Amino acid sequence: MSLILLRITIALYSIGLLHSFLTIITRKKTLFRVALFGICSGFLSHAWSILYTWRETHLPVSNLHEALSFFAFVIVLAFLLSYARYRLESLSVFIFPLVFILTLAANLISSPQQPLPEILKSIWFYIHIPSTFLGYGAFFVTFAASVMYLIQENELKRKRPQAFYYRLPSLEICDELGYRSLSIGFPLLTIGIVAGALWANKAWETYWGWDPKIIWTFITWLIYAVLIHYRLSAGLRGRRAAFMAIVGFFFVLFTFIGTRYLGTAHPYIQR
Repeated sequence: MSLILLRITIALYSIGLLHSFLTIITRKKTLFRVALFGICSGFLSHAWSILYTWRETHLPVSNLHEALSFFAFVIVLAFLLSYARYRLESLSVFIFPLVFILTLAANLISSPQQPLPEILKSIWFYIHIPSTFLGYGAFFVTFAASVMYLIQENELKRKRPQAFYYRLPSLEICDELGYRSLSIGFPLLTIGIVAGALWANKAWETYWGWDPKIIWTFITWLIYAVLIHYRLSAGLRGRRAAFMAIVGFFFVLFTFIGTRYLGTAHPYIQR
């Protein structure tokens, strides 16, 4: 049932993705109503798929198939919250290619549902993993806002701005969206790391292990901590802040996917 719902979700997200691009190309806001319908309907179908698996077995983040699907879900949640505040149709063009890829990949590598491993049966499971994923979702909005900022800045430097100039928000809005999503994602990732340390101490009797995923998560946290620090203390913003946010999200992706090739004790990466 959850796999059927996920396939329906992919179809609905593809409608949202297609009409998001058509909205930007034609600048017809009526097309974005179709895009928003596809996005919202896909999000509801996605939520139903996750809740169904949760009711039947467990919160679906214990293997790679589930983790990819859940990551896509929190990115869509982050987009919808951002759209409710800023009404930026152009943001969807930068968000939904990754959402579609993650959801499609989750469908292609689907695995049979299995009982939750004993080590995961802890209250920290429901704090560590959702907090970390929600933080990643917020960081992707920061990434998208930073890409829009750099494109818009490049357009402004032209004597004759190209079409993108009229389709993207102002530099001020891009910078504000990037900072707000960053200020949400950083504490969520911090909560996830602290909860993970407490969970590790309970499971392995140590707060810190030299697991590649743990190490790279901490490096990622440091990058965003430095970015937050300099934005608050030195007023770092604009082009340099955008570049740093983009680098930070590449570290997020490597932490999420790349560490599976380095060997890790995290179950969902191993499968």
